[in-house]
Amino acid sequence: MKKILSFFLIFYIFSTSLAQLDREHWFAPMVDRTGNPNPYQKLYLSTNRTTPFAVTIYNNNIVIGTVTISKNNPQKFDVLRDYIITTQQTDLFTPTSKGLYVKADFPFYANLRFSVFNHAEIITSKGIASTGTTFHAATAPITVNNVILNFMTSVLATEDNTTVTVSGYKNTVQFSNGTTGATNPTLTFTLNKGQSYIIDGIGDIAGNSDGFIGAKIVATKPVNITNGNFNGQYSGNNPNSSDILMDQSIPVSQLGSTFALVKGNGNIGSNMEGALVIATQDNTAVYVNNELIPIANLNTGQYFVIPDTKYQLQGTAHYNLYIVTSKNAYVYQMLAGAATTGNEVATGGFNFIPGLNCYLPKQIDEIGLINENFVHTNNNPTGILAIPTKLNLITEKGATVLVNGNPPPAGTGPFDMTGTTNWVTYGIPNTTGTITVNSTKAITAGITAGSDAVGYGGFFAGFSTQPVILKSGGDCVPGIILTVDPIIYDSYQWYVGGVLIPGATSSTYTPTGSGNYTCSVTMGTCAPLVTAPFKVLNCMKQTAVTYNICDTKVITPTFTTSTQTPVASTVAITTAPTLGTATINAATGVITYTSTNPAAAGTDTFVYTFCGNDPNFTDCETVTVTLNIQPVTVNNATLNACNINGNGTFNLTSAIVTTNTPVTITYYPTLFDAQNENLAALITVPNTYSAPNGTIVYAVVKNPTGCKNIAQITLNLFPLAVVTPAIMGNQCDENLDGTVNIVLSDITQLILNNPAYFTNVRYYAQLADANVGNANTLPNNWSYNTNTTIFIRVESPDGCAPVIQQINFTVGTKLTLLKNTLTTTFCDDDLDGIKPMNLSFFVNQFTLDPLVTVSYHATLADAQNDVSPISSAVTLTGSHTYYLRFEKSGFCPDVATIRINLKVPKKSDVLVDKVVCPKTKTNLDAGPGFDAYLWSTGAATPEISNVPAGNYWVELTFDGCVYRQFVNVSESTLPVITSIEINGSTVTIGVSGGTPAYEYSLDGFIWQTSNIFTNVGRGTYTIYVRDSQNCDIVKKDFVIINLINTITPNGDGRNDEIDYSALMNKENLEFRIFDRYGAEVFRGTPSNKFTWDGNMKGRPVSTATYWYFISWTELGNVTTVKFSSWLLVKHRNNSLWDK
Repeated sequence: MKKILSFFLIFYIFSTSLAQLDREHWFAPMVDRTGNPNPYQKLYLSTNRTTPFAVTIYNNNIVIGTVTISKNNPQKFDVLRDYIITTQQTDLFTPTSKGLYVKADFPFYANLRFSVFNHAEIITSKGIASTGTTFHAATAPITVNNVILNFMTSVLATEDNTTVTVSGYKNTVQFSNGTTGATNPTLTFTLNKGQSYIIDGIGDIAGNSDGFIGAKIVATKPVNITNGNFNGQYSGNNPNSSDILMDQSIPVSQLGSTFALVKGNGNIGSNMEGALVIATQDNTAVYVNNELIPIANLNTGQYFVIPDTKYQLQGTAHYNLYIVTSKNAYVYQMLAGAATTGNEVATGGFNFIPGLNCYLPKQIDEIGLINENFVHTNNNPTGILAIPTKLNLITEKGATVLVNGNPPPAGTGPFDMTGTTNWVTYGIPNTTGTITVNSTKAITAGITAGSDAVGYGGFFAGFSTQPVILKSGGDCVPGIILTVDPIIYDSYQWYVGGVLIPGATSSTYTPTGSGNYTCSVTMGTCAPLVTAPFKVLNCMKQTAVTYNICDTKVITPTFTTSTQTPVASTVAITTAPTLGTATINAATGVITYTSTNPAAAGTDTFVYTFCGNDPNFTDCETVTVTLNIQPVTVNNATLNACNINGNGTFNLTSAIVTTNTPVTITYYPTLFDAQNENLAALITVPNTYSAPNGTIVYAVVKNPTGCKNIAQITLNLFPLAVVTPAIMGNQCDENLDGTVNIVLSDITQLILNNPAYFTNVRYYAQLADANVGNANTLPNNWSYNTNTTIFIRVESPDGCAPVIQQINFTVGTKLTLLKNTLTTTFCDDDLDGIKPMNLSFFVNQFTLDPLVTVSYHATLADAQNDVSPISSAVTLTGSHTYYLRFEKSGFCPDVATIRINLKVPKKSDVLVDKVVCPKTKTNLDAGPGFDAYLWSTGAATPEISNVPAGNYWVELTFDGCVYRQFVNVSESTLPVITSIEINGSTVTIGVSGGTPAYEYSLDGFIWQTSNIFTNVGRGTYTIYVRDSQNCDIVKKDFVIINLINTITPNGDGRNDEIDYSALMNKENLEFRIFDRYGAEVFRGTPSNKFTWDGNMKGRPVSTATYWYFISWTELGNVTTVKFSSWLLVKHRNNSLWDK
């Protein structure tokens, strides 16, 4: 009789139990309101599995890291702060990409440890059980106004299109985005997988003290929640002390009603130790220890803080607290991390407390580097990694407990709990390193840690373990092995399809067939738990078949072992054939294979799959089909025979029409006869078959399997040599040496129909020798000088009879020219040593026949042999001889000679360009030695006189050549006086233009080559300048003015200023004064009338010597006059002056 599994209700109750040792973990992001520096964020990952496996970390569905862990090999992963913590208001109240998702193929522990200066916290992941659809927010009450305090809750989506609604908070709440609980009684937002949403309120607003505690969060799909304070202070009015208070929440469906707490490191009475209880249902009574009267009665979303006075002293400094709620509720422990640092109220911690149940694990294996959390503090400004940590254990009474294989130290427990006899607690201080805890009964573990100004707490394990079936060894039967994980239970019983499997009572089972497998486990006196069904399928059946075919094959899919009926729609070709096509009949599933080349033999392979008609546990089979394609392959053939009176005799059996063996071959005169194997038309004597050229017969080839094919045999006659000697007529003496040279192999190409085929060709002077075919042959390079007859003999390469013919050769008529030689002369008219010439210009002097063609050659031999022709366009560099070859159809060629002489004209070496004074004339002389002269003026003499400036040429005749020579007469320009610079008694003249060098004079009589005159006194002068042409003298008047060298601006009316206002009518007047360092102290302008009173920016300058210059351009002139001098300024009130 079948035993049917009968505790599905129990299975449902526990299928959602919590588990920190899990394959998936989530961490929702946070907002930091402290503004403190030195942020650190690390994921700590550990496992009890000895075989290493990879853990992958994601942000917004993108891999940001992978680490490999195993037992005794925990790992840390640095998390970029932007992935998990923000300080920006723009990241709040809007979907963001912040948050972490951590995944592996095997269970592992994950926790996030993070800090900023003076503050630290730990968030321990609850695994898959942390995700759900209904939550209530939990934050510590804020008991002091401070802008670095806040409440916050974040939501991380695990699936796309998740809509979240938040409600139930007080209307006095004021969110950090400016909205309030009154204006926005609900918050609704939609997230996709990997997106998050952060809610936040600042701690300096009274309504934010506890207004958000208990707020209800409802999602349409599972989400993950992080809640708390960053920072928080719950102990009282302590504005200068706070810490991070943060932990991960769990959905309402995972809550319990019985809780055990071990006090942290705070002192009773400090208000740092306590428990926050939040009701999820109306009329929830809260009891503590052994008290019979509820300490509080709460409705949904209401909270109560159990004071530290309710902790019971159970041993030396060991306090614990037992809490029972009448309905499932949230319990968060609030604790102090350090009480001996003098700053106890700054070391707050906040961690979720799981409910107690008998399915808590018996081991916590393992927690990596339990005492690490790097943080910078006032007392540790460079940072501290190892934080003093106390390990808190809660286990069933009577259990044997081992920590890293050793009993807990004496005095650390077990301690009884007031209100229950079922549970005891331990408190083990100074715990370090990687920890494994084992118990003979259910156990949970947490920590309390703190140092200096930081404190925190967390439960690494304390959540009931749901059994899960894992597979190994393969994915299907046979090969798959099922294992219940974790392997911690007392008993196991496997089921398939709800039916008990006899003898399957271990943690591992190897299925023998498909089905839904479950396993029922028990632990102690707890009710059984049942795993979720694990669907197992039979592996794809692999079979192989082989067929011998000609060109097609029809295959009907059929299972080899399964009793299921193949479904036509599941038939699929997974590997296509390469030599043909496989098509599926959609209605029947039948496969038809057709060879692409039916005549090609070979082996083809294809693979198809099909599945049966069981909708839940479908069997499938993969078939590898091997097709040996064995058609009769044939080749068309051609046979040849000698041409005897238009027919040949053929041996049809010599035609190789196939390589297949064994085969039989029969022959027919037509394709129709062959196709029908017409016995009446069968060629019975195929080895002596007579037929004309181009006849086709057909061979029928059969193999023993019955396949046949037809080959075509084409019957051809060997080529017959055809000689056409009549085309040979007059032959020319091409090289004009009196003998006609013949290359007999060239003659073969002209008179033989197929010289490439008939390669054995010989020529004879006598017919008798040709008939015999002896060695008395003519040489290939043969010549004659009179009409001659010879004989050609052509041998057949196929063994057929030779062909012999007579050839007659005659001497051709030479082309007649007007003359055969020509001599001419040309001048190098531009004296460049070259003369371009085109030889085609002379053709008409040799022939007027338009049908004659001409080629040009550099040597007589080239012209005679008609090789190396040159272009008709040549360039003479001296006298040269060229050769022209004339040809015309029907005549033999002839050659003519041209001799071209090149003469060089003569130029005048005395005729050169001249420069004359303006408006004067000169003579131009070409000199003697020329036969004739012709000037551009018309003169025909060697010299022309009184010519003005201009361009001229003269044609000079010498030795029959005329050369045109050009000459230019230009007028000289006069120099220009551009500047007169006066520095004291020194005058410097600037000149441009004309023809240097220049001469200078102050009186027009005494000249000097220097442009500087010294010791020139005050007065009016004229400067005279002439250039090397001495055509005319240019002059310019100038004056040496009175240069002021001292002013005493003391207000006495004498020498109070330097005044050049009289020069204001000059063009481009410039007056500037500088100190001895080159800094400008005054610049004259029309507004200050080019007058300076010794002041700069309204204040007197220092008594000192200054330098100045004054320059201008005379009206209508380009000459600049410039004076430079020094100026002593003496002030009456100056100390130097007073001395």
